[in-house]
Amino acid sequence: MLVYFKSKEFFLTLLGLISVAILGFLFIFYVFLPNYTKHGSSVVVPDVQKLGYKEAINKLDRAGLDIEVRDSLYMPNVAPLTVIKQNPSPASTVKPGRTVYITLNKSVPPMVKMPKVVDLSVYQAKARLEGWKLQVQDIKRIPDIAKNVVLKAQYKGKEIKEGTEIPQGSGIILIIGEGLKESFVEVPDVSGLSFDEAREKLGVAGLNINAVYDNSSGNNRIYDQYPKPQGDSVKQGWPIDVFIHGKEPEGLEAPLIEGQDIQE
Repeated sequence: MLVYFKSKEFFLTLLGLISVAILGFLFIFYVFLPNYTKHGSSVVVPDVQKLGYKEAINKLDRAGLDIEVRDSLYMPNVAPLTVIKQNPSPASTVKPGRTVYITLNKSVPPMVKMPKVVDLSVYQAKARLEGWKLQVQDIKRIPDIAKNVVLKAQYKGKEIKEGTEIPQGSGIILIIGEGLKESFVEVPDVSGLSFDEAREKLGVAGLNINAVYDNSSGNNRIYDQYPKPQGDSVKQGWPIDVFIHGKEPEGLEAPLIEGQDIQE
């Protein structure tokens, strides 16, 4: 047996095996693997963002690249089935046959529930709508004491209540208060009238009355007033002092002007 390992035949066999191993190594690393991995060849990834899905497929196919939809989301200002994102990014260098993963814009928007915006400030309402992926289409102001506060919301011309389902990205109209504008009226002449007659006349003008009696035995008629009626104008709701000959009756109350708060 030892004689064989010392023979010329053994060394020739061993040399042959070593040669085969070297040739196999050279073939694998210099022929097979470069062809399998396409070593030394690359392509530049084209930009397919903002393209339609079919157009993106054709463009990547011409570049020798595959395409796969990885995700989808909804953007109201983007056409349906438009590529929003891609990976690898445009201008990247990759191997031929590489898969480019894309994110598409959905063709149908998902439904979301209308959030609560009534009684919120305009800033708060906008932030809440944006958080629910809705848009403020317009802001309309109407006379109301609640200045810059949302009184109601509209969708497609109709009032929309909290919790109503609408498509994501829909435009909402906010109706807000602009505050009450100050209104001025001329002071009417109430001299010679009784308290009840003066109260009625001033109430029609949107004014209050404040009676001052001189506690005399007079005829309970007004002999003077302030402000004077000679063209003076005052804010609506302003109290008019009237001076009356006579004694103040018990339980006298001034009229309640519309819009005036009741204090308890």
